[in-house]
Amino acid sequence: ISADMHDELGGGMTAIRLLSELAMQRNAAAALPEIEKISASANDLLGKMNAIIWSMSPANDTLPNLVAYIRSYAYDFFESASVQCAIEVEENIPAIVVNGIKRRNIFLAVKEALNNIVKHASATQVTIMIDFQKTLLITIKDNGVGIKAERQNQFGNGLINMRRRIESIGGIFGITDHGGTSISFRVGL
Repeated sequence: ISADMHDELGGGMTAIRLLSELAMQRNAAAALPEIEKISASANDLLGKMNAIIWSMSPANDTLPNLVAYIRSYAYDFFESASVQCAIEVEENIPAIVVNGIKRRNIFLAVKEALNNIVKHASATQVTIMIDFQKTLLITIKDNGVGIKAERQNQFGNGLINMRRRIESIGGIFGITDHGGTSISFRVGL
């Protein structure tokens, strides 16, 4: 399925993006915002599709692949959001197998946490710490407005989905307010 998605859908989305960029170049004097939106939407969909393909491919079922993908995704994600991102991780990542279900749920929980930072935190800095001693511990800390207990319901499904994803794979979800917000995912390896 992931190969078909890559070949068929990826090729089609790339064609849409390229055609819209060509149309913008040809009509540079009379730029149409709709064409710019088509190009941006196609590019956004390509990114989302690549994340889905990555999460489905069993070739990526290792801790080094998971850490590398989180790192790449986070840097790309925050690049356009004017948020400084630092990632702290040891250099020697053990070649531990992380099955597809666990890997997909971890990545999607991280992705949701990053989305929440951009949408709700008003943060300018994010630090992602990845530790893998006896368990995999991912902590995402921002310098934003924080998340008081009484405000957590405003983020309803996002926090519930993160907790559900992590607990479904035997992990522990944590969230604290320190002036900014820290979210942690602890999952057995």
